[in-house]
Amino acid sequence: YQFRCQITGEKIGDVYNTTVVEAHHIEYFTKSLNNDSSNIIIVNPNFHRIVHKLNPVFDRENLSFVFNNGIKEKVKLNLHL
Repeated sequence: YQFRCQITGEKIGDVYNTTVVEAHHIEYFTKSLNNDSSNIIIVNPNFHRIVHKLNPVFDRENLSFVFNNGIKEKVKLNLHL
């Protein structure tokens, strides 16, 4: 994804001449033991923290995170899910 968040499409850190992205297990690895690429999404650090704090449901049919407050964050960049 060339250091871009799959949700926002942003390339974080460019202004500092660096890049920062993180890999998130859609189904938490500690519960699923699933390390397959279909269970991993590349996200920016802020979105990663939000996902871990709020535990939204990942809707595979629509490729989106659905939060309890009704917000849906759809995957913008997808080459593997």
